[in-house]
Amino acid sequence: MLETAAYTDLRNFIKKRIKFAQYKVENTWYDCAIAETVITADGIVRIKCQIAHGAACTIVGVRLKNADQEVWATKIVNVVIENSTTNFMQWFDFTLEEREVS
Repeated sequence: MLETAAYTDLRNFIKKRIKFAQYKVENTWYDCAIAETVITADGIVRIKCQIAHGAACTIVGVRLKNADQEVWATKIVNVVIENSTTNFMQWFDFTLEEREVS
């Protein structure tokens, strides 16, 4: 079974490895800021993306990429941004779980 140090190392690896975020409008991916990357008190690695498209649109996807520009995670969303809306926050939660297989 994994010990506390292993969970800490794995969480820190995820936290440090994800470097970029993007959101999709129609068929085009746009870069967006990673607003915050934290490890919560209950051990979840939470990565928040701040999306500010600057115009009315429908966001249909959000994804995270590593330092090598490889996609690590993708979410399908359907978020309508109106002219008066300045930004939208989307987050990804990563939970590590160990299971014993018999």
